Amino acid sequence: MDNRRNYYRILHVQPDAPTEVIRMSYLTLMRRLKMHPDLGGDHARAVLINEAFATLVDPARRAAYDRTLARERALPGYRADPAHRDAGGRHAESTTGVVDPYACPFCGTAFAPADMARPDARCSFCNSPLYPASHHAHEVSTRRAIERTSRQMPVRFFLSWPQHPGYEAMTEDISPVGMRLVCALDLVPNERIKIDCDLCEAVAVVRHARAAGRDAGAWSAGIEFLTLWIRPVRGVFVSTHA
Repeated sequence: MDNRRNYYRILHVQPDAPTEVIRMSYLTLMRRLKMHPDLGGDHARAVLINEAFATLVDPARRAAYDRTLARERALPGYRADPAHRDAGGRHAESTTGVVDPYACPFCGTAFAPADMARPDARCSFCNSPLYPASHHAHEVSTRRAIERTSRQMPVRFFLSWPQHPGYEAMTEDISPVGMRLVCALDLVPNERIKIDCDLCEAVAVVRHARAAGRDAGAWSAGIEFLTLWIRPVRGVFVSTHA
């Protein structure tokens, strides 16, 4: 199933979430994220959220949808939903104990475990970097690249793939483990995003988000890198290994 149509992921809930949790998450997305068309939000995304909510709060429709998910998980090439993983980064099926192969932390496409050792490895579907950000944290080359970069730079981020043209933001600070950015979208904690900027490309998780001071409609979010690729500095070779 296309992850953009995974109703549980769209509503940011677990597959076994009770109806009240689903309802609260729906209201949060439609109000706090201002996705309702009447509030000037993204109409296409509001349609998806309403579609997901209508299905998951109806017991009969939800049961039928869950059966569809179960059938599609058994198909070759199934892309795991990255919203539900164990500590090792694998997609875990809590109801069966089955663990899927390594998968892209953004779109869920499976990849070979050996790819995690390649700094230039990319997801075959969304082109996200697969090299763990933790491998960069103590590398001298990464620190040097960040030191050469302005703390404030434009960033484009994506909530799903493909999603054009994505959302715009500005960084307030950046480090080898993450960045703080300001944007017009109220991001949800634990939401995963794909990042593209002059310094790097990354998949990250939102750790916290709040209103950005007195600026109406501006939100500040702290994000942690999950995977990271540092762009080579023009005129200077920046190794991915210290």
